[in-house]
Amino acid sequence: MTQSDRESEASPDPKGPDSAERRVYIGIGLVFAILLLGYLIYQISAVVLVALLTLLFSIILSGPVDYLERRGWSRGLGTFSVLAGLLLFFTGVGFLVAPTIGNQAEQFASSLPALLQNVQDYLQELQQRSGFDFQIPLETDSIVEATQNFLSGGTLSTVATFGAGVVNVITLGAVALITTIYAVLRPRPLVEGFVACFPAGKRQRVRDILGAMYGAVQRWFVGQLASMVIIGTLWTIALFILGIPFALLLGILAALLSFVPYLGAALSLVPPFLIALVNDPILALWVVVVYLAIQTVESYAIQPIVMSRAVDLHPAVVVFAVLIMGTLFGLVGVLLAVPLTAALIVLVEMVWVDRMDEAGTDPNPPKPREKSGRRKGEHLTRKVLRRVSGGLRRALESLRRS
Repeated sequence: MTQSDRESEASPDPKGPDSAERRVYIGIGLVFAILLLGYLIYQISAVVLVALLTLLFSIILSGPVDYLERRGWSRGLGTFSVLAGLLLFFTGVGFLVAPTIGNQAEQFASSLPALLQNVQDYLQELQQRSGFDFQIPLETDSIVEATQNFLSGGTLSTVATFGAGVVNVITLGAVALITTIYAVLRPRPLVEGFVACFPAGKRQRVRDILGAMYGAVQRWFVGQLASMVIIGTLWTIALFILGIPFALLLGILAALLSFVPYLGAALSLVPPFLIALVNDPILALWVVVVYLAIQTVESYAIQPIVMSRAVDLHPAVVVFAVLIMGTLFGLVGVLLAVPLTAALIVLVEMVWVDRMDEAGTDPNPPKPREKSGRRKGEHLTRKVLRRVSGGLRRALESLRRS
């Protein structure tokens, strides 16, 4: 018997029963490891939430800080300048807009009982005219009483619970802010420490993946911020033209709700629709028309322009991500769902999909998508913008010549 025969008898067959049994054990171990990890995340959900907020805020703030660093600024001076600029911006906007928003919010809160009563009366009148027997689960007195009890703190338990919640939120926010500042000031030790956990030959690939995820989240935030500003402005102008009260307050509310994909846009329609409905049903129809027009503009003009360089997320994926994150972490989880999903999509594509593409040739590859209506809208919007900019340029040149 030769040496090679002895080695072949000693080495186990990779396709034998021992190897199959070993893969089963590995699979069971991975399942238990995933379940254990999920249980630990659930138990320390507050810590995980702070870590995710720190990661998101540090990525957002690192964009302008990196730009200033490339311009020759030190990292510390750039971080201080960005934070000071944000503080001055929000302070100025608060001084300019806060009085108007405060007055409108106070008027809206005082008129809320009458608004709910009017909606209930309108629905009852509609029930009598239509002849349909349906229940109206809108009890104005109970809603107003519960709201007043909560806001006034009628019981000691309500005050204690609300106070504890506020203290908890402030504490977590302060921790997230401090850790964000440290992460923005010195990101390199964190990144290189994470990269050092991988083999030396794979570390540059890990850096490329982290850079791609970093860029995807930043592009998403810039696009989302621009979309919120445009949607809030359009809503405010449209409601003001229609004569709907609290136009500025409702416009800001629509801008904030648009941060939540798909669901926020539908929720932003409810307050102006109810306010218009109790005054004039025709005006309520105009509110719906305005909503559809803004959604069309967002789908075919705003989103293709501001989100053209961001990660393309399927609506079903976004909805399930919002539901999962909302179930785990509440409202903050809903806000974190889209950027986290965008980063995970980039990670899956670069780590798994690219490797699978190199493993062989797909005999039936998917056909490239044809130009959809949104792409056509993007092309048309860019064409219109080019023509407008060209017209303005020619007008300026004619003024200079004259």
